[in-house]
Amino acid sequence: MNISPARACIGLNMLNLDGSQKLDAHGNPIPTYDQATVHQVALALTGWIYKNNAWEDFTGPLQPNDANHDMTQKTLLGCTLPANQTTVQDMNGYLDCLFNHPNVGPFISTRLIRSMVTSNPSAGYIRRVASIFNNNGSGARGDLRAVITAILTDPEARNDAAPPASGRLRDSIYNLVSFVRQLGGSITPDNGLPYLFAQMGQDPLTPPSVFSFYSPLYHDPKSKLFGPEFQIYTPTESVLRANFFWEFISNNPPTDVTLDFSSFVAVAGNIPQLIDAVDQALLYGRMPQPVRQSLANAIAAQQDNASRTQTALYLTALSGLYAVQY
Repeated sequence: MNISPARACIGLNMLNLDGSQKLDAHGNPIPTYDQATVHQVALALTGWIYKNNAWEDFTGPLQPNDANHDMTQKTLLGCTLPANQTTVQDMNGYLDCLFNHPNVGPFISTRLIRSMVTSNPSAGYIRRVASIFNNNGSGARGDLRAVITAILTDPEARNDAAPPASGRLRDSIYNLVSFVRQLGGSITPDNGLPYLFAQMGQDPLTPPSVFSFYSPLYHDPKSKLFGPEFQIYTPTESVLRANFFWEFISNNPPTDVTLDFSSFVAVAGNIPQLIDAVDQALLYGRMPQPVRQSLANAIAAQQDNASRTQTALYLTALSGLYAVQY
């Protein structure tokens, strides 16, 4: 039995509301749990068996069997589970204890912000969102609708003049999906793309841990900035991703991904107009002038409207301006 649910909800060390670590009198982080807690959680989660008590029968959910459950009192994470509770009662008690742990608000808020807005949110941003998690304004805790609203409408998320350390790297799946969506395309449900994503460190539905395909704590060793997605974006993956995009932009196989470039081809004879169209589609009209000029030079070297369109979309999609979501 492990304590992965706790690690995924409250982390390893106690946190302040702004996501910073609480420290003891000697300046050391305060652990959220110890080996004794692991033992108590293991006792609380005893009694679960496979369907019909058949070995490794995965055709249905686990079933509670009180005959196999430890009935003693458990003390864990500041909570006490009374003696003689059933398998289900102890599991629910453990989950309720986790849900009400003071770390959940800042811990979950930090990870949601990093997944949706920026890898390096300010302490104030985390505090504002964690406060909404703790109380949505109506006394309710854990209202995810209110939390997501707070994340996406926060001034730090809506800043059009974002500082250099803002934003987050798109991982390979999100990178392609957002590209297809922004161009009004579609991906077939029975596509053959998983093996290509697997080569880029993101085999769909098979993350190596409960923390997904990359550690939420991964940071750039030089700048010390957090950048979880960079853990699976080595030079090898960057080349594979570039090839991946070129395959769909140049060939656009209808069996997997359907993209409609007709609106770009229609204006490709006018290079500034083509760049404007790509800028609006992928970069929200924020393309810097030096990038526009470099793109214009590359487009001018092409011989027809189709290749001009491919060049404009491909180079823009590979740029840091698009690879990083701002």
